Amino acid sequence: MKRESITQKDIAELAGVSSTVVSYVINEGPRPVAEETKRRVMNAIKELGYRPNKYAQRLRAKSTKALRQLGIILGGGSEILRRPYYGDIISGIYEEAYRQGQHIRFVHFFDELHDPLLLNSHVHQEEISAIIFFPLYSALKDPKNHALFMRIVERIPIMVCLEKAVADLPAVIFDRVGAARTAVEHLISLGHRRIGFIGGKGERIVGYRQALSEHDVPYDEAIIIHPGPKNSPGEGYEAALQLLALDEPPTAVFAVCDEVAIGAIGAFTDRGVAVPQQMAIASIDDLDLAAIVRPALTTVHVPRREMGIQALRMIAMQEAYPDSPPSSNVLRTELIIRDSCGAKLRERRS
Repeated sequence: MKRESITQKDIAELAGVSSTVVSYVINEGPRPVAEETKRRVMNAIKELGYRPNKYAQRLRAKSTKALRQLGIILGGGSEILRRPYYGDIISGIYEEAYRQGQHIRFVHFFDELHDPLLLNSHVHQEEISAIIFFPLYSALKDPKNHALFMRIVERIPIMVCLEKAVADLPAVIFDRVGAARTAVEHLISLGHRRIGFIGGKGERIVGYRQALSEHDVPYDEAIIIHPGPKNSPGEGYEAALQLLALDEPPTAVFAVCDEVAIGAIGAFTDRGVAVPQQMAIASIDDLDLAAIVRPALTTVHVPRREMGIQALRMIAMQEAYPDSPPSSNVLRTELIIRDSCGAKLRERRS
């Protein structure tokens, strides 16, 4: 059976229900459908690759491919939309899409696309010409998600990943290991030999360990705190309290992102530990908040808005030169020295 000839009647026959029931499932009403019946209908939709009639009409009109239509697939949960880091990336995407005349057709969370009707309605070449993925790497740890990802890759020829390369797809990234190493080396240059770590177990801790090793600074698991997966100010606050409760707290802290660092500064302040006089701190991101918080935060600048812009430019290059192998783009980072590390305090004293 050719895909464009599939109808709701075909779905009904495979699922063993009436066409009316199929319509209720697809349109989410007007009458409820038992969960078991709905499951059979959704499995039939997935198996046959059914798409709503408007796409079949496009096919019959020989408008077989969408041009300059983009989809954005987010690998995390809804909490990423509350984080200014990702808001800056999305802002860059929309800014450059408008400039290029690209239209963003949808923004969906990866987990939503396990719904076969949603997947078949949105992820195909008659609807979109390219996809931007981010942050996707954690979602792909689940084999079920990896299978879905491969189905998406098979359908859409132009794709770009942000933050981290996945499955050899072109990506716009920054060197997380190098950024962490830069921040920690700066703290070492200020004389610190006991530097705590707050954050997850990803690439940033690799850079942290590299900096310690290269400068013969001891590594101590006691001052490594992995507070949780969200990298939130609340996690930074609680982790900082754990460091302060140690018999021998660190004299400086590297936080994996500004939000964690800002939470840690709050905890140190609440406990009467002066930053940077008694506790230096540095991080990665350079959010707008980093320059406003007091003390102002020393951090490694990540060009987040530029990341979104470059993703659109990479898509444009793939559209213009479809036979050329796509390449990834590694954006530069820069250490921004403010007050929280103590460097400026030392300068004023000298």
